[in-house]
Amino acid sequence: MRSKENLPTVIIRNAKIEDVSQIIPLIHSSGPVAWNFVFQEGNITPFDFLNRAYVRRRNTISYTNHFVAELDGAVVGSILSYTQPSFLALTAGTALQIISLYKWNAAKVMARGLKTETIIQPPKSKRLYLGHIAVSVSHRNQGIAKQLIEHMIQFNKEYKTIALDVSTENPNAIALYQKLGFVIQETRYPLGWEGKIPSHHYMEKTI
Repeated sequence: MRSKENLPTVIIRNAKIEDVSQIIPLIHSSGPVAWNFVFQEGNITPFDFLNRAYVRRRNTISYTNHFVAELDGAVVGSILSYTQPSFLALTAGTALQIISLYKWNAAKVMARGLKTETIIQPPKSKRLYLGHIAVSVSHRNQGIAKQLIEHMIQFNKEYKTIALDVSTENPNAIALYQKLGFVIQETRYPLGWEGKIPSHHYMEKTI
């Protein structure tokens, strides 16, 4: 593995449809327990859903909502952003993707999704919400996640409050976000269904 000094500059750009095979494992790695809990249904896996929704527009998983970090021609990091008004429309689009893929079992998937939203809640008003923050294992601890977050903040200068959720079982991510100025505002617990997904911190950064 080469030293940080010899690494080329990371390119941060809009995600493309053709990034699908590289970015979907990253998106899944941003919260594998939650993805598995909601989207594993019978023979249909979370990867089946993510691959389907990513290449389509107007849903929360769509490539149109994501940015990637590219290094040496490979996608090594992912991030997405959305705000409250757009999130409502995107959620409706996600529901349609669930119905289309899971058919008669869609209600089960949606019910688990609603449970998860008690922990990872929709974005609050006047906040830029960041999610699906992930870096490939071989490229971690090189400042890529920091660059992704800072890029999104610069790209959306009209927002003065930046928000995200992070698993309480991910101390490295929590430490990074705190170093970047994010403050824990609330910790949400899966009351009554403990063990399905971990508790999450809701964090905000004021610009």
